[in-house]
Amino acid sequence: MPIPDKRKGSRELSASILDTARSLFAEHGVDAVSMHQIAKAAGVGQGTLYRRYAQKGDLCLCLMEEEFHRLRESILVRLEALAGEPPCVRLAALATLVVEHLIADSRIVEAMHTAIYNGRNTFKEIEQFYESPPYRFLYETIQALLDEARIKGQTIEAVDPAVSAHLLISLFSPQSLLHLHEKLEVDPEEIIRRIVCTAIRPLFRAE
Repeated sequence: MPIPDKRKGSRELSASILDTARSLFAEHGVDAVSMHQIAKAAGVGQGTLYRRYAQKGDLCLCLMEEEFHRLRESILVRLEALAGEPPCVRLAALATLVVEHLIADSRIVEAMHTAIYNGRNTFKEIEQFYESPPYRFLYETIQALLDEARIKGQTIEAVDPAVSAHLLISLFSPQSLLHLHEKLEVDPEEIIRRIVCTAIRPLFRAE
């Protein structure tokens, strides 16, 4: 008789809880869903839930990490497919994927961010954000593309890849994208076009 893999069972239980939470958040909104509702819908006791996630912010953080891994894989696959294209084209493709992803899940992403930080934006927490895996991945990927372009003489002289990478990432704020899309009724394609035309192409020399 095979010995049960407790670690596998624990992983499957955690995955089930996260899937349940994601569905409830999408249907009702993060703020409207309680830990009790998540436990009940997932078919687990509240003690089991709290042993894995001490608060809703911890659960939201795990969900955001999952979302980031999916986005990261999409970006890597896309950049590999465009390996023969100029850095400007690859950077525009990266921006497209990020904007599409954030707009599709903007309300959940914004609410989960609020749940994680609970409205706190102290200097320490802001610094932690800049050192987080999602930010570091985007920063290092964008900087590498700009470094490549500069070495090839494709950027304008004023471009500093390190600074420009930070500035470009600041355009991907979920709150800003949500405001543009829902309040100002700008569709994702137009948002992407504006970012490419006003923030990406000007970094490169005219061909």
